[in-house]
Amino acid sequence: MLTTSPWMKDSFKMVTETMHLPDRGETENALNVAADVLAQREVVYLDVADDSELAKSSYKKEEDPKEYKSAKTGRGPLVDANWADTCEPVMTCYKLFTVEFKWWGLQTTVEALIMSYTRKAMHLMHRQLFCDTDEWHGMTIEELRALEDDTAKALLEKRHKALENKTDFS
Repeated sequence: MLTTSPWMKDSFKMVTETMHLPDRGETENALNVAADVLAQREVVYLDVADDSELAKSSYKKEEDPKEYKSAKTGRGPLVDANWADTCEPVMTCYKLFTVEFKWWGLQTTVEALIMSYTRKAMHLMHRQLFCDTDEWHGMTIEELRALEDDTAKALLEKRHKALENKTDFS
């Protein structure tokens, strides 16, 4: 996914690449990126069961993998500190985020801020996804794509309504 800004033109770019593999995070170059990109990347492991970095205001018991047990799959709760080493089946979601913010004096700070928020958002999203297992488990790929489309539309509508409510600058 490529995100750009119409008013910043080529000064801002954010690219998200994703690959899901049936492993425990040991694939060195899951997204097959060039050697120069591989050398620059920072590997960050996110443990959905770890809530130590979660803001207290973001915590919801119903979205806590240490509390959740799937009725459909029997997975969870993820209370064992070594759950990622022993769970079956297993999948790692590899993501590569590339952020370019080309404004002199702000570039490093803004890029670091974007990456920090992205990390927090991904952590929350994947915790929620695990705790919503019973809502999506067993769906066909077509059903999942339709769910994604419906969710994207709902988010866009919500965003547009929020923007409309902020247009009065008087």
